[in-house]
Amino acid sequence: MEIVVDRANRLLHVHLSGFKSTVSLSAGFPVFHYASGPKPSRAVSLGCLWSIPGSNFAKQATWNTDGSVSVIGGMEFNDRCLHTPRTLPIPAGVTFA
Repeated sequence: MEIVVDRANRLLHVHLSGFKSTVSLSAGFPVFHYASGPKPSRAVSLGCLWSIPGSNFAKQATWNTDGSVSVIGGMEFNDRCLHTPRTLPIPAGVTFA
């Protein structure tokens, strides 16, 4: 489970895990909290990272300045989120500490 910052090619390689919601939520919430590693200078949209089987829904994510990754939008109890690895460009103006 990682986000690899490829500074030379200005790419992010996002490899997170799937998870199952244990509560119902109506707003975004952090699902991964990193204690170490790179942190973006501003929030970075990671796009659709998880699909929910048996539905027509996918969940988007944001990589926050504290290093956490948040799911955007609500979830229902027992929603199972399957991750799809992604590679995306580093947004202009974003640096990493």
